[in-house]
Amino acid sequence: MLSKYISITYRQYQHYMREELKKYKIGNSDYPILLCLNNNPGICQNEVSRLTKLNKSLISKGVKKLIEYDYLYQEDDLHHKQKQKLFLTKSGKKIIPDLKNIITHWKKIILKDLSESEVETLFTIMKKIDQNSMTIT
Repeated sequence: MLSKYISITYRQYQHYMREELKKYKIGNSDYPILLCLNNNPGICQNEVSRLTKLNKSLISKGVKKLIEYDYLYQEDDLHHKQKQKLFLTKSGKKIIPDLKNIITHWKKIILKDLSESEVETLFTIMKKIDQNSMTIT
């Protein structure tokens, strides 16, 4: 069954990332926040949640931890008094290449026996599956 293989691969990915991220003292739900803010500096937590597809509670906990470890900082949004803009600190910016390398290494491991055409097909199919799964209420 397809879901079995997706689940196994996901669990292996979570384990791999957990081990690789230990040295940064961050977890599996923290690094997407950093990568999102690297691409979208100054967005608020709700926008991070929307872009990463992580729930608001995980984002809130992650932001708190990432601020504590000096990877992020907040600034007041002058246009929306209740919102805080999020930015990477120097430390946060410094680990972005490492995070990208960790992810690239994972991709090399799991895709090593696939041709370029198979990889393209796989991503096309997985994107369709993802989009279809989003229609479930």
